[in-house]
Amino acid sequence: MLSQFKVRGLWRKIRSKIGIRSQRVAIRTHSPWYFKFGGYGLAMGVAAAIAWVLVDNSYRITGFSRAEAKEQIDLLAAENAKLKQNYDAAKSQLNEKEGKLKVEVASQAELTKNLSQLQDENASLKEDIGFLRNLMSSGSVPDGLAIQNFKVEPDALPNEFRYRLLLTQGGQRKQDFKGKMQVVVRVQETEQAALTALSFPTDAQLRESAGTIEFRFYQKLDGRFSIPQGAVLKSVQVRVLGSPGLDVRAQRSISM
Repeated sequence: MLSQFKVRGLWRKIRSKIGIRSQRVAIRTHSPWYFKFGGYGLAMGVAAAIAWVLVDNSYRITGFSRAEAKEQIDLLAAENAKLKQNYDAAKSQLNEKEGKLKVEVASQAELTKNLSQLQDENASLKEDIGFLRNLMSSGSVPDGLAIQNFKVEPDALPNEFRYRLLLTQGGQRKQDFKGKMQVVVRVQETEQAALTALSFPTDAQLRESAGTIEFRFYQKLDGRFSIPQGAVLKSVQVRVLGSPGLDVRAQRSISM
């Protein structure tokens, strides 16, 4: 009996699946895809238009004007461009004035340097003139070539020295003196080192150099020389050599 009930129950389930009493099926019409997307686009367009109207009306409600805002932006942009133009012009003028100021400062420094040199030369010239006047008035001008008023002083740069002297020629001056001049300095580089002689110009340069001294009564000479860094100047000797043999006509030394 039990097995019969089970068979009947199973049969009923099968009939419910495949018979008239099976599960309901919904039948719907199929729409093309472009109708669907067209509808979606239309809906989005309507939504955007509504949003635009709402935003535009909100600007009017709050008192905000897009035209006025654009006008203000254009005005600020024009002012900014004008300010930038004025800044560039002012910067250009400033650079030009700075350049002129640098040139003026350099010129002033050069003028000051030249003035100082001229004052030194003027003082030296006055001293030489006074020396010559005393020499001539006393009538004690030595015969032949002589070196007078020989001085050596430190110059502006380190290890650089400046010398000046006055050459005179007394007695029978039948012709002008022609020759060359050489400065020989002796330096000591260390306390234990021996003295080293330096010539300005060197013997080779002296023979090759075309510069000559030519005078009849007197001649003022000056120049500069440099010694090695750290060396100590011990003495300076000036030699006047006659042309063409370059024999020593006069010499004088100073101990430092």
